[in-house]
Parts: sequence; structure tokens; C-alpha cells
Amino acid sequence: MLNTPLSHLWPRARAQPLARQATAPYHEPLVIGTSSGLGRQVSTLRGKQVQIGDRRSLDETPAGTLARLAGDYVGYPADSRTRISGILRMLLQNDEDVSGTASDYLAIVNPGHTVEFVGSRKAVKAARAELDAFSRTIFPEGGGLDGLANNQVLELLASPASSLEWICDVRRSGVIGVAVVPAERVTLGRDPETGERTYHQVGLAVDPIRLDPITYLYAPLITQGGNPHGVPMFLAALKAIDRKNRLTADIDRVIDLMRQIALVGVELPMPTPQEFGLQDHFDPRYQEYKNQYANEAADMILELAPKGLFVGPQGTKFTINNISHSLAGLPEIEEGNNRRVWSGLHTTSFLRGHMKNTTEALAKIVYPMLEARATNLQQVIARQLEFGLNLHLRLRGINAVAYVKFQQAESAFKQAEADAYLTRMQAHEIGKRVAGKAYARRFADDLDFSDDEDQHAPAWAEDWDAASAAPASSAGNGQAPAPEAARTRLLAHYDRRAGRYVHPLDLRLEAQGD
Repeated sequence: MLNTPLSHLWPRARAQPLARQATAPYHEPLVIGTSSGLGRQVSTLRGKQVQIGDRRSLDETPAGTLARLAGDYVGYPADSRTRISGILRMLLQNDEDVSGTASDYLAIVNPGHTVEFVGSRKAVKAARAELDAFSRTIFPEGGGLDGLANNQVLELLASPASSLEWICDVRRSGVIGVAVVPAERVTLGRDPETGERTYHQVGLAVDPIRLDPITYLYAPLITQGGNPHGVPMFLAALKAIDRKNRLTADIDRVIDLMRQIALVGVELPMPTPQEFGLQDHFDPRYQEYKNQYANEAADMILELAPKGLFVGPQGTKFTINNISHSLAGLPEIEEGNNRRVWSGLHTTSFLRGHMKNTTEALAKIVYPMLEARATNLQQVIARQLEFGLNLHLRLRGINAVAYVKFQQAESAFKQAEADAYLTRMQAHEIGKRVAGKAYARRFADDLDFSDDEDQHAPAWAEDWDAASAAPASSAGNGQAPAPEAARTRLLAHYDRRAGRYVHPLDLRLEAQGD
């Protein structure tokens, strides 16, 4: 349970929440008492159920979903979704492991993207003309569509979902902007009359603000069970990060002790009664003078102690007290907790700079898992960008469909992958010689070829059949050529240096059978 140990991570001075706001300050867990009006309402709603045929389910109206704000994450029942996501966003900025892992995912998830338009030649040409203007209009403060993709990568790491509202102009003739709606402040339910999914933003006003699904998309990376709300990707790392912060504080305390109290044994030369101007040690003033002398000597010694210097009266003996044993075993504790942190952040030790026990063979096994997670993030963000692009095209009256595809990051194992691909092609060649035509289906399935793939090839590839062992296309074996393409496909790649979209000179034609 995430409670007070993370309280020191938050600034003390914060704006006061609204009187009826269902969130708690970040420095304390969300507690709703049954004596308050909101507490009574929540208690009532938690027990309220709706009868739908033979199925009983929780109330999913806006009022009912408000009751789940305090316990949406099963692993953190004492905290609100708003506070949890606030902590994760803060850690993205001030924790080296969280920030470093987020930077890695930014590099892997968004090395660049391509927008593909499919439709008639006229529609594709119009869509391409809209793309550059659209990319400049959308999210200019963050770098356009490319910057919006980076923003949503971080949102999926720290918040329940990618949550964007695409803003239309007053004439509903196009999309003119986008608003990032904090996903932790969005509650999902169903309309009791139509059964359609509803989205409400809470925390801005007394009443929830309904979001129109025509212009708003809530796209989670992970959901659990029947709860439609998403789960942040970094959620499981919070406890280990909290422990890491406490370990760091303990290390700092020991280091301060080693600096300030490295020399603690002090033996003072005590003056004789005669040096104090007394007759003998039976003089009652002798004890008083000794105490005064010891206090002044202690002040002299401690005055420079914070700087690591110990100066005392002439003849003072200092004894070194070594406390370095206080750090014994700490590296093992830190290493074990770091593994928990990296596991919760879905990263690996060698990406965090710890190369101990890391081999190339291990990296070849572990790194593809990281790339697979990045692919999941790419699919969610591509869906979000496609939603906005296609909404804009529909409002413009352009009968084309946009698809967003992210490029793959540079592989660290290019040579090994090239060798594996060569071996794969050699195996297919052997299979063709041994099994003949019967092997064609296995070859097509492995390379994801459709039966009419050759008809979709660009014009400049017409002479490839002569140079390969593949059978000739239908255009060269007496069959009728493919009909003139009714639809056009155009690819536009975002050039980060130029800050605009570029596309090849040729248009790839895709025949569509009627």
C-alpha cells in the first residue's frame, strides 16, 4: 500500500482542492469519512447495484463511477488515481531510473513515423495537401504530431491511458487543435438508456464534464478484468522506488556521519591546580575550573568538526573511530532493490548502465522483449493519431483513410539479424526444391504474402521476375493484366530535420477487385 513513505517527495505548498473535489492532496492518502456528505454518497453508491436481465453489475452512471475514484487500483486501495499518476509524473522528472527508462522508451517507440493515405487518387492528393497544415496546427507547443506522440508515450507510462480531445472549429469543417485530458481524471461508464460507453472528466467542476466520443478517444495500454479504466505501465515500480529513496537517505546519513564524526575519541590534558593559580586539588574552585576548561576545549574541537578538522588544546589526543562498517552489506541490498525497480519499470540492468553478468547472448533474449513492449505502445499511439487524422479528413469531406505506422529503432544486432534472415531464405530455397509447388503456401505465410501480391508491386519492379526464380506474374503469362487501380496509396514520412512530411515521387497503385 502506498501511504506516507512517499510524502516527502511532494512540495509542501499546494493549491487547495475544491470543497467537493473527490481527490486528496498529494502528500496524504485519500480518506473519505462516512460522516461527510460525500462519504455517505460513496458508501451508498458502493453498495448500489443495477438489475439488467439476469445479470447484476455495479452502477456505471457518472455518479456511480465517482465512487471508484478512491480505489481504482487494486494494489493501492488507499490512494486515488489522480495522486498515483501525479507521483509517477513527478518521478519522471526527478528519479534517474524512471527518467532514464522513459527516455529509452521514447527512443525505441518513436524513432519516426509514416502516415499512409488510402483512397481515390483525388482524395489521396487532397489528404496529402492537408497533412502539412494539420501537423503544424496540431500541438504546436510540443512539436506537432511527432511531439504529440512523445507526449503520449510519457502519458502511457504514468497515467491510465492516452487521452486526447480533438478540437473542431465552430463550423465543424476540420480539426484545429488537440487537448491532452489527464486520463486519471476521466471516468468511464454506460448510458443507462442506450448502453453506450460514456466518458466524464471530473475534478474541474462540481458536476462531471461529459466528453463526446466523436472527438474524444480514451486509449488505454492495459486494462484488468471488467474495469474499463487503464493501468499506468510504471505502476508496479512505486514500492521499490519508495524503498530506493529511503536507502538513499540512509546512505546520505551514514556519509554525513563519516564526514562529521570520523574522529570522536578525545583525551584532554587536564591542567594542574597550580596552572589554575590554586594551592592544591582540594580547593573547591578546582572542579569548577576543570569543567569550564573542558567546555571551552569541546567548543574549540566542535567548531571545525563539520569541515572535518578537529583542533584542541596543546597535548590533546584524538582517537579515530572507524564507522565505515556501517555500510557493510548495503551494496547487496541496493542491487536487489534496483532489480525490483527495473522490473517494475519494464527495463533491463544493462540499459541502466549496470553491465555486471550481462552477455551478448542474454541481451539478444531480453532486448526483444523491450522492443515488444514498445510495439504495444506504438499501436496505442498510432490508434490515437489515426483517430484525429481521420476525423479531420471526414470533416473536410475527403474520402480517404489515414494510417500511422512507426518506424523501427536501429537494431544493435544487425549482423546477427542479417545472418538469421539469410539462413531463413536459404531454408525456403531448399523447401522449394524438395517440395515444389506444395511449399508455396508455407513460403507465402512466412513472409505474409497475399495471393495477388505481385499485382501490387510498383511499376519499376516489372523486370524482377526475369532476375528471380519466382514464377512470372499474371501480366506475363497470357492472363489479362490487373485492372487500372481504382484506389491510390501514398506514404508520407515525417522528416524531423525538415520539420515536415516527405513522400516518394511515385504513387503505389493498389488494385481493388469489385
